[in-house]
Amino acid sequence: MSSRAMQRLSSVLSLVRAETKSARDPQAIFREFLAHLSGAPRKPAPRRAAPKPPPRKRSAKRAK
Repeated sequence: MSSRAMQRLSSVLSLVRAETKSARDPQAIFREFLAHLSGAPRKPAPRRAAPKPPPRKRSAKRAK
């Protein structure tokens, strides 16, 4: 590799490391999400009507 490519690679890797170090803690993000949910107004879920069963076929009456 040329020295220019090595310099570019080094700068990209240092940027990636900096982003990784400054990333927030996943637990803190999850706690913030839960706090946001608890502050949201709660509405009961809308009830869906039960699907109607198909009509039954009547059996043919026997002749006497």
